[in-house]
Amino acid sequence: MSGISFSISDEQRDFAALAHEFAERELRPIARAVDDADMQPQLDVVHKAAELGLTSYMLPEAYGGGGIDSLVTDCLILEELSWGDGGLGALVTSGGFFAAPILELGSDEQKERFLSPLCGERPPLTALATTEPDYGSDAAGMTTLATRVDGGYRLRGQKTWVSNGGVAEHYIVFAQTEPGSRSRGITAFVIGLGDEGVAFGEPMAKLGDRGIINSELFLDDAFVPDANRIGEVGQGFVGLMRTFDKSRIVLASGCVGIARAAYEYAAQYARERVQFGKPIVEHQAVGFRLADVAMRIDAARLLTWRAAEAFDRGENVTTHASMAKLYASEACMFATWAAVQTLGGWGYSREYPVEKWFRDAKLQEIWEGSSDIQRLIISRAIARGEL
Repeated sequence: MSGISFSISDEQRDFAALAHEFAERELRPIARAVDDADMQPQLDVVHKAAELGLTSYMLPEAYGGGGIDSLVTDCLILEELSWGDGGLGALVTSGGFFAAPILELGSDEQKERFLSPLCGERPPLTALATTEPDYGSDAAGMTTLATRVDGGYRLRGQKTWVSNGGVAEHYIVFAQTEPGSRSRGITAFVIGLGDEGVAFGEPMAKLGDRGIINSELFLDDAFVPDANRIGEVGQGFVGLMRTFDKSRIVLASGCVGIARAAYEYAAQYARERVQFGKPIVEHQAVGFRLADVAMRIDAARLLTWRAAEAFDRGENVTTHASMAKLYASEACMFATWAAVQTLGGWGYSREYPVEKWFRDAKLQEIWEGSSDIQRLIISRAIARGEL
C-alpha cells in the first residue's frame, strides 16, 4: 500500500462548508418535526439540495452531475449532512446509492437514461432493493426470481427495508436468474413505480432515522424488458458487493457526523451545567466519558478516510470498508449514549435532541451489513493472512 496523506484540499473544504451550511440552515431546523411526523417524504429538502448540487455532486459530468469522483470528498460532504440529520442526509444523497450499480455494470445508454434525470433541479427519488424477509446478511441466498420470457424477464418475490420504497420513481432490484446458484445467478434490473405487478407495503414504523421512508416491495410477475437489465446475467452480485464497499465507507462518514453532533451538544452542556459547585465537565466521570467519545470520533474518521483514499486509488477495500463501517457505527452508538448519559434526565427527554440521535445511531450498526457481518468479513481476511 502506498503512503496515505489526510490533508484536505481547499476545494474539499469548500464542499464540506457548503454541506455544513445547508445542514445547519435546512436540516437541523426540521429534524425534530420530521421525526415526530414520521413516514412523510421530504421532497422539498431534496429539491433545495439539488439547487446546490448536493444530490448529484457524485455523478459524472457527462450526465449533468458534479463529476466528484473522490470518495474522500463524498465522505466529507455526508459527514456534514449527517451532522444536520442522519436520515435526511441519506435521503439527499440516495441518488448516488442507486447510481452506483448502474455506473459499475450499466451500458452507456442506461447511464444516460437513468442518471441524467438525477442531475436536474427536481431529481426523482430512487432506491435499491436487496434485502428480503428471510435473507438480509446472506445476500447470496436471495430468492426473488427473474424468469426469462420473450423480450425480458418476469420478476416474482418480495423485498423489505427498501429505502424510499413506495415514493421512489425507479428501483434497482437484485434477483436470482438461476435458482440454487446463489451469487452466480444474481442479476440487477430496474423497475418503475407504477409498473404492472409492482406493489408496496405501508411505510414501516421505525425506532429512528425517520427522515427516510422504508417499505416492503412485492413483485407479482412484474415484467422487466431486456433494456432494463443492468449488466450481464449473473453480474449483479459483483456489482452489489462493489456498491457495498463504497456505501459502507460513506455510511461510516455519516456515523461520524451523527456522533459529532451528539458530542458537540453534550460537551457544551457539560461546560455550562454546574453541579457540586463546578461545571460537570470538570467532574472526572463526565470529563473522561467525553474524552472517550472525542477519541473514538477521531479514530472513526481516520479509519473512514483511510478506506476512502484506498478506494480512490483503486485498491481492494472490502476489509478496510468493513473496519470503517464497524468502528464508526459502534463509535456513533457510544457517542450518542454518552450524550444521553451526560444530560441525565434531560437526555431522556424529547425536549433535547440527544435522545433522537441515540435512536438514529442504532440503525448504523445494522444496515449495510450488521456489526456481526463486518466482524465476519474482517476475521476471514485474518484467516487468509491478509491482515
